[in-house]
Amino acid sequence: MKRSCTPLWLAVCLLCFTQCLFVVSQAMAAPPEERQAVSSQSVPAQSVKQQAATTGQRKAKATPQQEKQIRALIEQLVFDESIDSKDEKAREKEWDLCIDAFQKLSKYKELAFPALVEHLDDKRPSIPFRNHYLGFAVGDACYWNMVYQLQDRPKGYSRYGYARKGRDGKSHPKPVWKGSPFAEAGGLKKWLIANQNLSYTEQQIKCLNWMLAAEKKIGAADAESYFVNILPLEIQILKRRQQLGHDVQAELKRLQQIKAQKLVNQIPAELLPEKQK
Repeated sequence: MKRSCTPLWLAVCLLCFTQCLFVVSQAMAAPPEERQAVSSQSVPAQSVKQQAATTGQRKAKATPQQEKQIRALIEQLVFDESIDSKDEKAREKEWDLCIDAFQKLSKYKELAFPALVEHLDDKRPSIPFRNHYLGFAVGDACYWNMVYQLQDRPKGYSRYGYARKGRDGKSHPKPVWKGSPFAEAGGLKKWLIANQNLSYTEQQIKCLNWMLAAEKKIGAADAESYFVNILPLEIQILKRRQQLGHDVQAELKRLQQIKAQKLVNQIPAELLPEKQK
């Protein structure tokens, strides 16, 4: 039986080998774009890197232990108003505890967002994190904790004050004080729902792009205004895009050089007053 099957077995092997050669030859003969499909449907390394970075961020979720710590920090935001107003040391200590909780919550990034959203309407007393006269509730603290993270304002961006001069020479409220992508969406909670499919970094980029567009609309009264109010945002956006695996290294290096050397001749003319173009 074994001897009688040998010719048949050899024939089958030869047929399989011939078919393999045919497939390989077809793949090699095909145009580059078709060859890619025939071979292995390979994806550029850059795309793989981007997908991995984004997918990894989207999977971020607090563990039970982390959630417990996050909720404990939210409780720490509550300012004990029963402390004697004359006991400055005790009140200062309570104030510092609130600040400590706020900073630690920021380090949890989007892991803390679900719990923070739950407390947006929390009216218990806290300390102001935005305005010295308004917004003393825990809900306000939770709101600004998320907003500051999403705005992702870079160091050196903007300066103290409510308004600044634009390219038209007039005073304009700064984007960080008037308007926001959250207000346009009907509130932070609605904005988060509308952008829930974006990763944490993608959400930051979206907010940064909103601020950049608003700053560019105001324009720059002079070169220094561009270096302070516009360029830092452009650089920050590229840094965040780089984290997602985007190929922005060359442009990022160019903008960083413009900032470091204050290259006035590299400022887009449309952002400056007519006389400075």
